[in-house]
Order: sequence, then C-alpha cells, then structure tokens
Amino acid sequence: MNQTQEELKDWSEGWYCIRTKPRMETVAAATLQTLQNVEVFLPRTIRPPKAKVFSAKALFPGYMFARFDPILHIRNVHYARGVGYVVRRKEVPVHVPPQVMIELRLISPDGLLEIPDQPHKVGDKVTVISGLFAGGEGTVTQLIPARERIKILFEILGQPREVEINEDIVDFPSAHPMGIG
Repeated sequence: MNQTQEELKDWSEGWYCIRTKPRMETVAAATLQTLQNVEVFLPRTIRPPKAKVFSAKALFPGYMFARFDPILHIRNVHYARGVGYVVRRKEVPVHVPPQVMIELRLISPDGLLEIPDQPHKVGDKVTVISGLFAGGEGTVTQLIPARERIKILFEILGQPREVEINEDIVDFPSAHPMGIG
C-alpha cells in the first residue's frame, strides 16, 4: 500500500466515538438518527424504578457511538445538534474496534443496561473513584437510598472515621455491569 491508500484506509466507514455537549447525549443521538447512512448507538443504564418513572443515564456520560463514512458525513455529524466533536487523533477520526462494539451490543442489545437497585450492601469493601477521597478504600456502614448517598468507614490518620458521600463516586467492583462478577 502506498501512503495515499493507507491514509484513505483510516478514513473508511466504521464505528466512531462521538463526544457530545454536556448532558446532550440523547439530543445528539436523536439528531444523528435523522441523517441518512448514519447508525447510532447510545448505551444507557437504567435502575428499576423506585417510583413509576425510569431514568436512563448514559453508560459513558458525554460519549456515544456512530457508524458512518467520515469522507461523506463527517461535517454533518460534527455539526449536528448536541455533538461536541468526533474523537480524533492527529485530525483523523479514531475507529472504534468492531469487537468493542460487538461486546457493547451483547451486554445491552437494545441500548439499555439494567443495573440492580441495591447492588451493594452494608459491609461491602469499596473504592472511591473521584472527589476528595479518590483512591481511598473503606467499608460501607450505612445506605441512605433516599439521597443516593452512603456512609463509608475510612481509616484516616490511624483513626476510624465515618464519611457520608454520593454513591455515584464509589466503585462497587461486584456491581459494575462491565466488571467481572
């Protein structure tokens, strides 16, 4: 292959990662679905409803996937409502490997991945993934479902301390839908 053929290979039809504007994943997906020859996949998570309303959240907040030919459609995709940009490396759109898309579609064929309502319990070992206590490991001492918060027992400066934090910033390894159970 000469250099021109190699460059065109990078610009072939396939799956690409799309960065959306903040909290605009569903708007971007709906807009892109109106384009001809553009397929959209927005994997979302749902929790069984406590009330009568389902709330679906993006599995990858701020990102979605689209299958298209960038030579023909990059401009339409890039300027679609809700889209921030197509993820690129050195100005070339980055292909999402087909195996990744197959795996994502296997775990959420209709784009929805159901997460159990209480995937964790008192006594679970957890790791904080963001915020002030990022990287800290502790034990769940109390669940506060009404506020979607939990209390975690940490050892801080050699003393046990109980801290209340948002459950969204805690990694419950056994509960993650893409983790190894």
